[in-house]
Amino acid sequence: MKKMLMLCGLLFFIVISSEAKIRRVGYFGVAVPNTDYGSFALAMTAASNNDTILIFPGSVATGTVNKKVYIIGTGNWLDPASNPKGNANQQAFASSAFGSTLSFLAASDGSVVMGLNFVGNTIFVGANNITIRRNREVIVNLAYNPNTNVNVPQTINNLQLLENYKLAIGYSYNVAGFIQNNLNVSNNFMESFNLSTTLNTYNGNISNNIWAYDNTQNTGGLNGGSTSMSTNQQIYLGNGAFLFQNNILASLNGATLPNNYNSFIFNDAGNTVFNYNIITQSYNNIGIGSGTGNVVVPFSSISAIFEDFPLIGTNSADGRYRLKANSPALVANRPGSTLDAGMYSGNSPYKLSTMPSIPSIYSLSSPQGNNPSGNSIQINVSTKGNN
Repeated sequence: MKKMLMLCGLLFFIVISSEAKIRRVGYFGVAVPNTDYGSFALAMTAASNNDTILIFPGSVATGTVNKKVYIIGTGNWLDPASNPKGNANQQAFASSAFGSTLSFLAASDGSVVMGLNFVGNTIFVGANNITIRRNREVIVNLAYNPNTNVNVPQTINNLQLLENYKLAIGYSYNVAGFIQNNLNVSNNFMESFNLSTTLNTYNGNISNNIWAYDNTQNTGGLNGGSTSMSTNQQIYLGNGAFLFQNNILASLNGATLPNNYNSFIFNDAGNTVFNYNIITQSYNNIGIGSGTGNVVVPFSSISAIFEDFPLIGTNSADGRYRLKANSPALVANRPGSTLDAGMYSGNSPYKLSTMPSIPSIYSLSSPQGNNPSGNSIQINVSTKGNN
């Protein structure tokens, strides 16, 4: 029954083209030739452009990506008994697939990776039109040059970083002349943002993200722990020409007044426009430049923003950041804005448990139990879409 559950839990349907194949890493039972592979590298070698590589629970996507492929895991925060809590009724088998170091080279233009737990590992981006969506604890490094001994100025276009949980953004090498066009960072729970200013150029959109930091005492896991918080308080925008809008930055840096202050500080932000953001009150100049409609919330009212912050209560690690009723981040409380702030609004709202945007089986059971008699078994299956 368990094997059937695991197989059915990964019964994903993707139609890319009539010739594209689905390849599986970490299969169960007897391998199907030209479908099942013992490692991501073997699946990648066998794949053609537009193929899908499914990563089964417990398996790892790692290595070089040199073709246009769709790399898909099972989602994260799937176990409601975890600490901090995950979300129930997302996948029938509550276990994640993993990502380690992935490097997207030029031939991988248009690739997508989603639904993986990178546990703090890095994706290096050296290709155009890459989408990194609905992953957990992933570092994305720009300015990737696979030859570290040669300075290779390059332009990378249309990197989409969407709906990730604990996303960290940095740069790989200080490549002179690197240009990042149309960087779209939207609807993520952010861990850190760190771009270099040295001879590099960036532009794009940073919208509907959340930074939330709490350095108060975590007695009994009351605030969810470091795995459910932002960690880097300095935000380096690299002098990029960004539109920074509808974001929420909430921070408690001390256990008692008057030391509770917003410790998120913007650096190299002179070319960025800030519109309709929610920022908890700071004790100093946090470096916001030009813009309109930004709302400052006193730190004494920080608990009015989210469902459960700074204390996590009974909520899940990512569910806690949904907006509370009458939150100051709601569009009704921000004159001139057209959207709620935060990751659950905007053009690509965050999806609980970073579920990949394909159907999943969230419940699988049999009224006959795990060991029925006879030659047949009744199975009840519940499915849902995750767009």
